[in-house]
This record gives sequence, structure tokens and C-alpha cells, in this order.
Amino acid sequence: MLNNNEFLSQKELDKLLKNTKSSEEENLDQILDIMGEIANITMGSGTTTLSTLLRRKIEIEYPETSIVKFKNIKTNFKGEHVVATVEYKKGLYGMNTLVLPANLTNIIANLMLGKDPYETMEEIDEISLSAVAEAMNQMMGTAATALSDFLKTTIEISPPKTELLDFSDPNVEFPPIETDKEAYVISIKYKVKISGIAETVFWQFIPLKFANTIKMRMEEIYGISKVDKKKMPEKKESVINTNYFNDEKGKATSVIKEGTVKVRPVEFGEFEKKEQPLPEGVDFSKLELLMDVPLEIKVELGSVRMTLREILDLHEGSLIQLNKLAGEPLDIYANDRLIARGEVVVIDENFGIRVTEIVSLRERIKTLK
Repeated sequence: MLNNNEFLSQKELDKLLKNTKSSEEENLDQILDIMGEIANITMGSGTTTLSTLLRRKIEIEYPETSIVKFKNIKTNFKGEHVVATVEYKKGLYGMNTLVLPANLTNIIANLMLGKDPYETMEEIDEISLSAVAEAMNQMMGTAATALSDFLKTTIEISPPKTELLDFSDPNVEFPPIETDKEAYVISIKYKVKISGIAETVFWQFIPLKFANTIKMRMEEIYGISKVDKKKMPEKKESVINTNYFNDEKGKATSVIKEGTVKVRPVEFGEFEKKEQPLPEGVDFSKLELLMDVPLEIKVELGSVRMTLREILDLHEGSLIQLNKLAGEPLDIYANDRLIARGEVVVIDENFGIRVTEIVSLRERIKTLK
């Protein structure tokens, strides 16, 4: 028979039950910890790219993670926000969304367009939204590269779909990153400081199923089920290495590849290894005399024909639409002669061109005549 003093009080029972977590709760805690650490690594790389793009130092604090039902996300916001949705198409499969408040959107758009960052926009027009979309594209591209490196796998993502949503409108729907409205979503809040301008926040929402997939992948690679910073890779700056291709539906898709950019000398094909007849009358011995002649190399991003009136109407912040499509190869000229095509890469803080196609040998020989 037990004495009264051997029984636990209700307060002690409540405390004991409160400290007893189910396996599901423990798994959720682990996912939140892991996603917080991964978000710190990937978005840290992303904001480094954004800093370069905006030419302002951007600092980001360690993110805050929580969980919310998909149906309740939009109830936490009021007014207009820019929402960027990214779809993962290879290596990982799923979607996540960034939500930017009006003040952060205003700053990014102004800096991208060469305006005063303190200037307040009456409304976000199409040009400003396009500028923010490009910033999100660059930032998420680098973040995906960092995640690719972290999970040791090649990851393909689609260019972010950026749109302006007014959450005060009851008819507005949050992007369909989940099909089940009762499903849980990881909410990641970032506090960001833009040097000399403002301190603000933005959010990232990742479906719990998608986050759990990342957790399982991390367990396979690192053999840990919770954050162990001794085994976690160190946060490092990534190199933008994004290629675009058209999928079966003709939609532009970016491919985030592992590793950093490796630069090596261009290897030109030998004349003897020809695949098609060359023009007659070409004396290759004379070509040897030209090998040390310096040539001016130009890369054409695109061109456009404008009237004099349109040129005189240009001002700071004006956008000029070129005849090149996003992701289309750039033309490389030697002394105004087309010799190759390539794509833009970033090496440290400099732009570079990776040669993806050499103009046929027959065409190059023709330009020498």
C-alpha cells in the first residue's frame, strides 16, 4: 500500500507528460532543426549572390523554423507581397515558396533598376516585378547550387515563378505547393539586414513531405538524424553555375550542377581532322604566319534596333529589351567575325563565358577569305 506522499501530484504528472514526446514529435523536431541548418547554408549563399547583384552588403540571421497548416499560410499575411515559387524537378521533387514584404520588394526593385533605394513606389509595376524576378532567379539558383553540393547530387529547378499577391483579397490563393489543405508546411523566417538601408524579413515555405525527403537524404549521406555541426559541411559561398534548356513542353528550365567552375584553355580542332570539304585554294602554311596576330574578342549579349526618339527618351533605370531569349546562347566574335557561342558564368567576382559551340570549321575558313 502506497502512502500519500508516494503519489505524484497533478503538477508533477503534467510536467512528466509534457516532457514525454512521441516519435512523431521527435521526428518533427529533427526536421525543424535540419531545415534550419540547411536554410542557413543555402540561403546564406543565395544572399551572397544577392549582395553582389545589388552592390549592397546583405546580412542574414540564423532562420527561425516553425510549422503551419497549408490552409493557414495566407491568413498570416495582409496586403501585397511578392511571392516566388520554385519547383524542384530532378534530384529532389517538390516545390517551395518565398514571400517578400512590400518594403523588401521596393528596395530590391529600386537597386536593380538603378533608382534611389529609399524611393517608395506607389505600386509595383511590371518592370519592377521583372527586376525582382531576376533577383530571385539569381538568388535561388545559387541557393539550389549550395543544396546540390550539400546533398551531393545534381539538382534541377525551374526558374522561379514570381507574382504579386494581395493577401487582403479573400479570393487570393496561395501558390499550390501542397495539394492537401490540411497538410503541414515548414515555415522559415529570415531576418535580413541590407547595409545602410533597412532591416526587414522574408519567409520561405517548404512542404513537410519535401522537408522529410531532404532529412532522409541527409541521413543516407552523413549518417545522422539530427543536426551535428561536427559532421555538417561548412557554409561556403557558391559559384553561380546555372544552365537552361527546354523541357518536353518547351518551358525553360535551369540545371544546377555540382561543383565550381573549372576554367581551362580552349582546345581548337586541328585542320587535318576535317569532317567536311574545305574551300579550295586555302594555303595552310600561310595561316601559320597569322597565329601570333592579336584579335579582339567580343561577346554579344543581344541587340535591338531603336529610333533616335527612343534613344533620346532613355534615362537612368530604363530597360532595353534585346532580341535574345533567356537562356539562349551568346554569340562570340573575333574581329567582328562569329566564331563560337557560349553561356555566361560567374568566376569569383568576374563574368566569364563558357564555350558551348564552335562555329563549323567550314564557316570559320570562309571568314578568312
